[in-house]
Amino acid sequence: MRKSHRNWRSFGATALTGLIGTVLFYSQPDVMADQTTVEAIKQTEDTLASGTVSSLEELAGRLRSEQEIYRILMPPDADFTLRQPCGMVFFDPKSFPDTFTAGLIGEQIYDCPVYTLILAEDPITREIVLANADGKEIAAVKPETGYNPYWYFQEQYPDLYPGLYSDAEIKALKNACDPYHIQITLTLLPTDYVTTYSKAVAEEQATAAATATKTSKFSAGGGISPMMMYQGPAVSDLTLVGIERATNGMKLTLAYPSDYTNRVDFFTCPDLIGFWWNLGLSATNVNSSTNWIEWTDVNATAQTVRFYAAGNADLDSDGDGLTDAKEKYMYHTSSITNDTDGDGLSDYEEVINLHTDPNNNDTNKPNVWISYPANGSRKVWLP
Repeated sequence: MRKSHRNWRSFGATALTGLIGTVLFYSQPDVMADQTTVEAIKQTEDTLASGTVSSLEELAGRLRSEQEIYRILMPPDADFTLRQPCGMVFFDPKSFPDTFTAGLIGEQIYDCPVYTLILAEDPITREIVLANADGKEIAAVKPETGYNPYWYFQEQYPDLYPGLYSDAEIKALKNACDPYHIQITLTLLPTDYVTTYSKAVAEEQATAAATATKTSKFSAGGGISPMMMYQGPAVSDLTLVGIERATNGMKLTLAYPSDYTNRVDFFTCPDLIGFWWNLGLSATNVNSSTNWIEWTDVNATAQTVRFYAAGNADLDSDGDGLTDAKEKYMYHTSSITNDTDGDGLSDYEEVINLHTDPNNNDTNKPNVWISYPANGSRKVWLP
């Protein structure tokens, strides 16, 4: 028998501060909109109205849609769960069960009551569980008839059964593709508060736009254009902070500490299960006058799935001639000992000169490695 309450805090939910006591739904006060903001208010209302939901099933459908979008980006880690914020939706409390609305926990934004909702898939029953901001289950929606949680897994890996993967790899792949690893959060806004909320948003946007215009005019008049810098929080290590589609590929933004002066390697990978990475950009210099650099991966346009990593191109902790980053991503060797397999041959000697397996200490067999298919998405060592 399914427990009546499940707590989703174990997945790292962050509870919002709720209203003390019971949840109240009440009608909004009259709103007097300034004529200059009417158009902006209407635009905001129309945008939010496109996300109106009227049933628990429609809310559950939001999770299913987001699972399809984000499943391809999920790292193959059994302990990792993505909690993806998915914006605001309108709802009429009267259209939902009393047990659901009574369980919601609210807060005030722009003098409007809003409610955080967590949606997650139960890996056993496959129900869509709806939980409040404290992670307490307040409703559940049964899976649709014929639901197959592994359709994506079967579609992405049709070559599993001819024997290219071990049983352990198949199990790991199946778990990595399981949609229950993807959760979402929604912010519910009662329909009675659409105009109040939209007016506040429109006024805030108008103020921001006016400020930006003044700043732009000041900069143009002075003839000085400020240097572009990464505007996020300070980083203590190499950190990929941005990725966006460019006309000729995929553009990545890498931030680094203000005192970082070494070169950087960029790595790409099409399959995190195998975890064999290719060198995308080798030993590029950073700009000491900024704390970020950009790289456009022009080879990304031909790829369906592409993962990225960056590493210090001048750090070689064990002094074997292979950088720590390349040992981790490309060769799977140790960065703290120069002879990972202990066969008397350094990792550098095996990888660069002999082309043998640095993780196999049998020196009597020239274990060479090949990559396949053409894009190198998988590598194997051949005895």
